[in-house]
Amino acid sequence: MQNALNLSSADNIAGSYLTFRVGNAAFALAVGCVRYITSRDAITTRTVPDTSYERHSVFEHDGLPVPLYRFSELIESHSRSDESAALIELLKARKQDHINWLDALEHSLRSGEPFVKATDPHKCEFGRWYDNYQAEDQELQEILVRFDAPHKHIHSLAERLLDLALTDEGKVESLKIIAEERHATLRQLLELFDQAQARLQDMTKPVVIILENGSRSFAIELDSIDGMMEFTSKNFLADVHKDHDEEALCYDGYFQTDQGDLFLKVDPQHLLTR
Repeated sequence: MQNALNLSSADNIAGSYLTFRVGNAAFALAVGCVRYITSRDAITTRTVPDTSYERHSVFEHDGLPVPLYRFSELIESHSRSDESAALIELLKARKQDHINWLDALEHSLRSGEPFVKATDPHKCEFGRWYDNYQAEDQELQEILVRFDAPHKHIHSLAERLLDLALTDEGKVESLKIIAEERHATLRQLLELFDQAQARLQDMTKPVVIILENGSRSFAIELDSIDGMMEFTSKNFLADVHKDHDEEALCYDGYFQTDQGDLFLKVDPQHLLTR
């Protein structure tokens, strides 16, 4: 999205603002500061050293290199993208756990060796996580709710089939049942793991915004943009920290909506000086 507004509009409080969230805070960024918006997947970055001998990412735009910074790192907060990536890895591991779990049960049925994995669905690693996790995203939460029945059913197989396999006839029957469960309950459970991971991937579509901070162009990476809002000077609450000789903050006040919602007004002039 190319923006043709004059930079001086960024100095006025009243106007249009892009809104987004990082961690538990909501932010507002003046549209007048924005030069370009694109998806993170649409750019190719490279890493270069800066004057402090640290390294940061840059990408080409209109033939010029543009430094790219993750907004969450600039404000020392957590990123939803990082959280989703970590959760995807967790779900991949827990999915493999249940494949291994059923393989171990089948091995015990065939060999007579003790089965040592968790039979209680609340005591396996996934179960302990599942019982204490509540997704903020409604669609993800609806997928997670559907785990309950097949997950409990899979774990209920252990004691039933191990008892059944104590006789030769029962052993044959138990192996028949476990083969059926692989193509029924386990398959259902694995599909739910895949659906949850796919939803998490859909939720993480980072965007890149090229800004002007008064002296140079640079870009910030956000997890997403919530939308655009209009604010006036009546919505603005000045930040008392600006009166102190403290480290420059990345915001210079707050907007408060009629409903009481607060948005930190991003100050691009100080975004890279924290």
